[in-house]
Amino acid sequence: MLQGIGRSLHTTLKTEQVYPSGLIKTSDLRMAKEITIPIPSGHIAGKVWNEGGIPILGLHGWMDNAGTWDGLAPLLPKDISLIAIDFPGHGLSSPRPMGSPSHFVDLLLVIERTVRHFGWKEVNLLGHSMGGAASMLYAGAFPEKVKKVVMIDLIKPVSTDPDVQPLKTAQGIGELIEAETKIGRDPQCYEYNDLVDKMVKSYGLSLTEEAAKVLLKRGSIKHTNGLYSFNYDPRLKSGSIYGTSFEQQKAFANKLQCELLIIKASTGPWYESKELYDEIISIYEKKANKYIFKSVEGTHHVHLNNPEVVAPILCDFFQDKL
Repeated sequence: MLQGIGRSLHTTLKTEQVYPSGLIKTSDLRMAKEITIPIPSGHIAGKVWNEGGIPILGLHGWMDNAGTWDGLAPLLPKDISLIAIDFPGHGLSSPRPMGSPSHFVDLLLVIERTVRHFGWKEVNLLGHSMGGAASMLYAGAFPEKVKKVVMIDLIKPVSTDPDVQPLKTAQGIGELIEAETKIGRDPQCYEYNDLVDKMVKSYGLSLTEEAAKVLLKRGSIKHTNGLYSFNYDPRLKSGSIYGTSFEQQKAFANKLQCELLIIKASTGPWYESKELYDEIISIYEKKANKYIFKSVEGTHHVHLNNPEVVAPILCDFFQDKL
C-alpha cells in the first residue's frame, strides 16, 4: 500500500453524471485542491483530487499544465488521489532561475522533489507526452520507488544522435539567450476568443476549443485592459542544450522494475523510426514487471479531449485488472 498525503479534504456529494462507459464523473463531487511545493528556485504549483487516497503523480506535456488532467481525474477510482503538478515555467509554477540552461532531465529532479515533499516511499506516475518521457526515465533512475507508470501517446523520449548533439547544443544556447531577452517585456495580448483560437492552431488541432480553455485556466493571465496573454516562460520554446541519446535511454529502460502501460492515440505523432520503437519496446517487455500497450481513437491530447476513452484503461491498470 502506498503512503497517502493526508485526509483533510472533505466535500459533499451532490450530483453524478454517467458516461456511456458506465463511469461516474464526480468532478462536481470531489473538487481539486490547489497545492504549493517549495523548491530552492521558488515553488511548484499543483492540484490534488480526492486527497488521502493512493497517490498518482500526474505529469503534463510540453507547454501544457496540471489542467491537462481536469477531465480524467474525476473518472479515476475513488481510492486514488491524483496529484498533478505544473512543471517549472508552466502553469502557476515558478520559472527556472535566470541564466540556467534547459535540460530535459531536469524534470526528474522536479519529480524527486515532489516525491520527497510528500514523503512517498513508492509512487505511481501518469505522464502525457513530455511527462511520460520523464516518467520512464525517472522509473529507470529510481526503480525501487516506482510501482506503476502510464505513458500517454509516447513510446519513449525523443533521442538525439550524438553526432548532431554539438549542433543542437549550439542552437539551444543561441535560442536560450534570445528567449531571455523577451523576459520582462510586455506580453502580446489578445481577446480571449483569439487567445483560444491561437492555442488550438498552435497545437496542430490536437486540442478542441474546450480543451484549450481548460489549459488556459492555468496557462493565461487576464490584464486590467480586459485582454489576455499566455503566462508560460518564453525560454520553454528554446531547444534543450543537452539531449539524451538512444543508447542512454536504453540504459534507463533496462533498469525498469515497474508495471508499464502505454496508451497510444490513433492520430498522435510518431517522433522517431519504427526500428527504435521496436527496440525500446523489446526492452520494456523484458525488464518491466508488466508491460501493456493499448491503442485508442483520438489525438495527441486524447486524455483531455475524450477522457472517457482513456479512463477505463487506467482504472483497470491501477486496479490490476489488465
